[in-house]
Amino acid sequence: MLRTVLFLVVFFAVVLSACAPVSQESSKNRQQAEVHYKLATAHLQANNPTLALKELLIAVRQDPQNSSIQVALAQAYQQKKAYPQAEKHYLKALDLSNDDPRYQNNIATLYLDMGEWDKAIHYFDQASQNLLFLNAHVAVAGKAYAYYKKNDFPQALAYFKEVNALAPRYAPAYFHQSQVYKAMGNAAMEKVSLQRAIDIAPQFLQARYRLASILLEEKAFEDAERELRTIVEFAPQSSWGLQAADMLRRLPDE
Repeated sequence: MLRTVLFLVVFFAVVLSACAPVSQESSKNRQQAEVHYKLATAHLQANNPTLALKELLIAVRQDPQNSSIQVALAQAYQQKKAYPQAEKHYLKALDLSNDDPRYQNNIATLYLDMGEWDKAIHYFDQASQNLLFLNAHVAVAGKAYAYYKKNDFPQALAYFKEVNALAPRYAPAYFHQSQVYKAMGNAAMEKVSLQRAIDIAPQFLQARYRLASILLEEKAFEDAERELRTIVEFAPQSSWGLQAADMLRRLPDE
């Protein structure tokens, strides 16, 4: 009996001592993965998906069960337009996170990029209905935009109006709503939506540029010039600023 007890004590001591290095190695890998993940996040914020991808491929090898790393890797692939790889890692992140609504929203944006409108609607819908999602209005706006891309304009407008009710000061919804009205040939409501977006976000340059274009078509040159000069004042070296400056040079002399 004594020999059996001694054997078990020695056996468990060996097993525990064998587990300790494995546990320490696992912890070390997770710590190193976190370092690479943070570097990658900085690269993504600096709009450098190539360097981010380099760091994330190391991080995911060291900590493959980390949903945050998986979703960051998906975002890097998405920015690089490597859509199948992005989809794979978004789905992995969803599996690891038990369908985090933020990741549902993220994969829905990927499907927008891929032109998979119905898949986008499915995931935007799931995200918007999750009571734990803090930005439900963003998901509803995404769903509305997907319907717009499907040329289902009544549905698109219905969901954009839902966004307006949920988040009255969410400027992108009014801008995309203006795109629906443009597609429907409703210039008056397009202008109303653009003006609302600009009132909420004065530096919404794309909205100002489109409004200036409409004003030029209406030969309201003074109003168009005011919008274009505002764009140049806000961001002279941006693409919108450069386009606005070019349009200003082509304005007819009064």
